[in-house]
Amino acid sequence: MPLYKRLPKIGFTSKVEKPYVINVEKIKAVAELDEITLESINSVHKLKKTVTKVKLIGVGAKELASKIKDDAVTTSGK
Repeated sequence: MPLYKRLPKIGFTSKVEKPYVINVEKIKAVAELDEITLESINSVHKLKKTVTKVKLIGVGAKELASKIKDDAVTTSGK
């Protein structure tokens, strides 16, 4: 049996972390916050402990860009 068939198969694990996506149309409490940070989002919508980045999507997400006070929170669009 050749060596490449005897060795265990190992794959590639990406180190790039994808952000947790929140639709502001479905979760309206996020849009009603005065200041948007990870802690304030976690108080309204429970996040896992492993979440370090959040992306806000939806129709009203671009208007929320002025309320964002944390670098870990981004919006869709430019």
